[in-house]
Amino acid sequence: MAEQGHEGGIAGHLHYWTFKIDESNPFMQIHLDTMLISIVVAGAMLAFALWLKGKLVDGAPSGAQNFMESVVGFVEDTVSDNFPVHNPLIAPLAFTIFIFIALVNTIDVLPVFLIGNIAHLFGVHHFRPVPTNDLNLPAAMAISVFVLVLYYEFKLKPLHFCKELLFEPFTNLVPVYLKPFVMPINLILKLVEEIAKPLSLSFRLFGNMFAGEVIFLLISFLLLSGGPVGMISGFFVGLGWSIFHLFIGLLQAFIFMILTVVYLSIAHQPVEH
Repeated sequence: MAEQGHEGGIAGHLHYWTFKIDESNPFMQIHLDTMLISIVVAGAMLAFALWLKGKLVDGAPSGAQNFMESVVGFVEDTVSDNFPVHNPLIAPLAFTIFIFIALVNTIDVLPVFLIGNIAHLFGVHHFRPVPTNDLNLPAAMAISVFVLVLYYEFKLKPLHFCKELLFEPFTNLVPVYLKPFVMPINLILKLVEEIAKPLSLSFRLFGNMFAGEVIFLLISFLLLSGGPVGMISGFFVGLGWSIFHLFIGLLQAFIFMILTVVYLSIAHQPVEH
């Protein structure tokens, strides 16, 4: 019975605050908790940027300015090491991606039922506070990066990109009379390669954060229902996992950022003759 209660509690915690447009269609729904937290974090980033703008000083910075200059320098160095040409969009994009994902991932180190219980006070029965635990957000971000990559591919080297779609990897290796038959195979393989980029971006971030959330839930049930020994062991296990998961959240933010820069770098690479 205790195990069933634990499973029910975990399953209940994994439900979203959902607005259903069509009850019969599971794809016609909006996860309000994901959208709310994403908007709040984005708004907080904008408010902090406007506040910091009014506090900037010349010379030796301190406090928040010093910290943000360190982060900006880190992102700029990362972009300059992995991006072949100058594009004023890339560094701000990488910085925004890194900070946003790092902030929303950090929410996961809060007590697992805290925000959900606060939401219950306002009549919300299900609330998941970490947007990256919802595949919709990582997928939306990955698709946005994918669209940007395609934009630069067609803008900077349209003929070369179309040639890659139709003629690589096999067309140049077969006789002329077989090329029309091999071209569709090339197109399918190339499309699979391109679609794999947003899939890998989104599922990597979602999978790591979702797994971390489930482990937090298991630890919380150990803490709440395991007796004195379970409470003590659960506290130390939870503390250790929180520190480790904080590192994982920052690492996932960095990986998403660096892969975005790498994919855009490939789109900007000059055509080799």
